[in-house]
Amino acid sequence: MSTSLKAFVAGGGLQVSQQALAEALRAGSNAASTGGGGGSGVEYVAFSGKSGEITYGREREDLDQTEEFLLDPLSAHLGWVCWVGSKPVARHEWLMHEPENAVGHLDLEDKGPYARAQDGWQPLIGFGFVSPETGIEYKFSTNSKSGRNAVGDLLREIGDRLKAGDPSVPLFRFTKERFQAQGEWNYKPKFDVTDWLEMGEASAMLAGDDLVEREPEDEPEEVIEDAPKPRRTRRT
Repeated sequence: MSTSLKAFVAGGGLQVSQQALAEALRAGSNAASTGGGGGSGVEYVAFSGKSGEITYGREREDLDQTEEFLLDPLSAHLGWVCWVGSKPVARHEWLMHEPENAVGHLDLEDKGPYARAQDGWQPLIGFGFVSPETGIEYKFSTNSKSGRNAVGDLLREIGDRLKAGDPSVPLFRFTKERFQAQGEWNYKPKFDVTDWLEMGEASAMLAGDDLVEREPEDEPEEVIEDAPKPRRTRRT
């Protein structure tokens, strides 16, 4: 997968309309978040639900949780990953705005025998993002329930904003959140959106240009009423 954000924010060369993308993001995120490979030049991000570590690349470098990234809406994807003995052995993925490429559960090949309850095919959801500071492109996918919910919530919001015509490219920090489930403490990914950008603004950021500060919405002028005049008293 090569990140398509540059084409997306430039507003040209798109194979899908914003309205269609909005519907795909909303429908796809709903299906994966609450339900039950990449090319060169993309760094894969791994998230540990046990330790909360967020790493990327073959060297498992720590992802800077204070850095801001731009999410690529066109890279939002669904899929399946098959686990056997704590290792992924097979994977199918398709872009949310290309549902014709989806693989149904009944079409998944049997990779058994499965020795653990966690083994077998699990649904996944993910997206690509890029660092405006370094230009590095990343890809993140998750099949955990908490991870799917976190990603689904973010993609649904993007879809809602696209449909409403609001700024829809999120500038966000990839962080983590601790939660308790079945008496154990775990971690789930958290995406702290610091700003929502228009396409032109995101394009300028990727190009290294300074963003133009948005004009604040017009506020009604404050009306200062004249102080009441003192009453005159008639002299007697």
